[in-house]
Amino acid sequence: MDILISVFLMGLLGGVHCLSMCGGVVGMLTASLPEQVRSDSKQISLYHFNYNLGRILSYILLGAIFGLIGELLSNMLQMSVFDKVLRIFSGVLMIMVGFYIANWYMGIQALEKIGAKLWAVLQPITKRFLPVKNLKSAFLVGLFWGGIPCGLVYGALSFAIVSGSAVQGGMIMLAFGLGTLPSLLLMAGFSLKLSEAIKRPIVRKFSGALIIILGVLALWSPVKSLVFSDQSHAQHSIQFPQPTDLDYLV
Repeated sequence: MDILISVFLMGLLGGVHCLSMCGGVVGMLTASLPEQVRSDSKQISLYHFNYNLGRILSYILLGAIFGLIGELLSNMLQMSVFDKVLRIFSGVLMIMVGFYIANWYMGIQALEKIGAKLWAVLQPITKRFLPVKNLKSAFLVGLFWGGIPCGLVYGALSFAIVSGSAVQGGMIMLAFGLGTLPSLLLMAGFSLKLSEAIKRPIVRKFSGALIIILGVLALWSPVKSLVFSDQSHAQHSIQFPQPTDLDYLV
């Protein structure tokens, strides 16, 4: 449950990153809609709902895949240390996401460059459904939208891979997707003033700092487990000399 809350908050607080990362995508998808849809607030809401439904479903599928990979690796290696190392990696990645959102350090962009190679394959397929003409194509575009390179998504996926199962991995990415939903709905035009307020540097820094704190908290448990297990192992490995018959004669 703690991981679900953490990734939800990461998605929610990372909304300031979503505004800059996906603002153009939301604008393009809105502009591609027929005029009669854009002039009807109820219709455009349905289309944006389908965009985001497809996007969140893609996160769930990715989370299930990464969770399954983590489960297979754990079963193959059968090492508790491996699990702790992955959890430490997840915490470090969350901290890097926080620095990224606050504009303090952009190191996580290296992962986005790797993801860009996958997006280069998916993007031409996405274009087949543009311009969006119906709710089905809106859903399919949203499904591929989840493949856009994003450090925030990769940070959440790192928690999915240590979840231990496909189901848990999918749940983690569902929580993350729901966290990102408010910001993306804001970008759809439901609250332009609030959307502009979120873009302010002070908001980015505050959100980034909170995500860094979440990352530190995520790091604490596996680091503490490693440190104390090492200390316990060292204490048990100390061998005290046993008394012999000659000792009693002294």
